[in-house]
Amino acid sequence: MQDDIGALLRSFLNNALRKQPQRRIRDFGGYEVGKRRNLHVIEPIARDTADFLCTYLRIRLRGEPASREGVASTVAAALKNVSDEFAYKLTWHSDEAWSTVCNSVAEFLEGCLQIESKPYDGSLTAQSDYNGWKSWEMVISGETPRGRWRHSWKEKPGDDFIGFYGDACMGRIFKIDLTGFDERWYWLIAADGSPRRGWPAAGYEASARSAACRVERIYFALVKGEGRTGEDQRGGTTLRMKAERRIPGSFG
Repeated sequence: MQDDIGALLRSFLNNALRKQPQRRIRDFGGYEVGKRRNLHVIEPIARDTADFLCTYLRIRLRGEPASREGVASTVAAALKNVSDEFAYKLTWHSDEAWSTVCNSVAEFLEGCLQIESKPYDGSLTAQSDYNGWKSWEMVISGETPRGRWRHSWKEKPGDDFIGFYGDACMGRIFKIDLTGFDERWYWLIAADGSPRRGWPAAGYEASARSAACRVERIYFALVKGEGRTGEDQRGGTTLRMKAERRIPGSFG
């Protein structure tokens, strides 16, 4: 159980940190090892990360709910401990460096805070406006993915897939064995530093198909430069991708 929470925390940290603007990452890492680093960007990075974590996880301090400001302060303290070498490697888009930094921040948070999954709120089976999406944004029953979805780990096939459209990585979907959350498929949009235009970077759906379709909807909207709106656009131009226009995808 705790291992599952740790994996989820690290996945969310990876997404929250890697989606930061490239300018912030460059300021944090510097232009050479230990040279021209602007540590003032740690505070906004920490605030964004705390907002993300507090949205999807229950975080406590000594048994009481932790404030977003408190979580941000803890994330900031962890980021200040990142070595000059690894901070600079982040500017190279080094997966090893990102993994090391995310693991370091996660271990710091786990040492200071109690982190749990949020209790199931029944939102996946609600009839409207469930899990943060409006009724006209819901993934419909006949909708299928159009990209290629492959196992994240070829050596260990399981409930974890990465989606590609051509050579581009769209995002990841995965299932975590958590009591009360067995039906949830989490999804993450691939972090490339581009503006999100109001679209969330992570969430969950009731099935692998729905999660893959959600990732693809957001990915293609971002490619087109389309932002998320708060209005039902079915009467005119819609951002909703209709099932009959989709090409069946595959999981493997």
